[in-house]
Amino acid sequence: MTGKLGIIDLFSGCGGSALGFQQAGFPIKVAVDIDNNASESFKINFPNCKVFSSDISYISGKELLDAGGFRNGNEAILIACPPCQGFSSARRNSQRLSDPRNKLIYEFLRVVEEIRPLAFVLENVPGLATGIGKPLFIQILQKLSELGYQTIYDVVNTADYGVPQRRKRLVLLGTNNAKIRLTFPCKTNADPGTASDLPPWKSVREAIADLPKINAGEKSPTDPIHCSASLADINLQRLRFTPWDGGDRTSWPEDLVLECHKNADGHKDVYGRMRWDYPSPTMTGGCGMISKGRFGHPEQNRAISLREAARLQTFPDEFKFIGNFGEIARQIGNAVPPLLAKRAAESLQYSIDELEVSEKMHPNFYQEYPYSQENV
Repeated sequence: MTGKLGIIDLFSGCGGSALGFQQAGFPIKVAVDIDNNASESFKINFPNCKVFSSDISYISGKELLDAGGFRNGNEAILIACPPCQGFSSARRNSQRLSDPRNKLIYEFLRVVEEIRPLAFVLENVPGLATGIGKPLFIQILQKLSELGYQTIYDVVNTADYGVPQRRKRLVLLGTNNAKIRLTFPCKTNADPGTASDLPPWKSVREAIADLPKINAGEKSPTDPIHCSASLADINLQRLRFTPWDGGDRTSWPEDLVLECHKNADGHKDVYGRMRWDYPSPTMTGGCGMISKGRFGHPEQNRAISLREAARLQTFPDEFKFIGNFGEIARQIGNAVPPLLAKRAAESLQYSIDELEVSEKMHPNFYQEYPYSQENV
């Protein structure tokens, strides 16, 4: 069965999810994203994929199936990461509730209903399931159940799966084949501060320490995206006073402290440095700017480069990005870490393979013992 399955990627971005599924052995057939630069990046990395650089609401399920050469949805796996800023805990409730991107989750549901894929994997911010988006998430699960899909979901930390980054994400898996027993991928790494037999979390040092030194505003002569944003003199001074390996603004002299920080104890990640021997904080679309988070290099007086951000997201160096500095930073920060997607893909593939083996060995097993979620 697995050899016949192909991927349809909704809200595909530059291709983080697609890369992980491709690494797990699934062919990438169709992708859709409204961002032109992200779509160009996708095209250059997946030349055999049909890419729609378009609003998903104007594309029918039939068009997606036809574009991928699918006879029906049973030959397809749908992966999706609808824009999630509307459910992010980093925004005010008034902004989150009114964000029009919240409605894009319904486009995912529409495509599931029109295509009826064998399985799907949806990734999003935890707030969709546990925060302000929970009522909507309950509706989504109910609708999926009505469409005949069994589902499992969890909020995971990407660092537990080998990504050198602390990033909590909601992962939802589903299938309309009741014989497939969905499982989550096993964790591969653990917080070094806990008792565990697993290897410790991957660190910033492991991901980026081998890259050549560059200054703020410079680009490596051998790697076009090992480049760092220019900094104003006052921000360079601030970084010089920020201790290496995890320092923050609390070490600045009074004359360098921003007015908005003088009477505030929070937001200490802003202008802070990453720690060498710990995973990075969550990459965002502003990951190339020290004013957007703890995106300072552990010891060099600059923000991390685009290459460093890409590595912290587990993009291999051969992956290509199209766009200017800000556009590439946004593509990297908004992407699903490919390694997390690969772990999910491998788990899904294992579940499908397990079914095939069981049916070959015990062809009447599921007729005698039908699968029921209530019995799990």
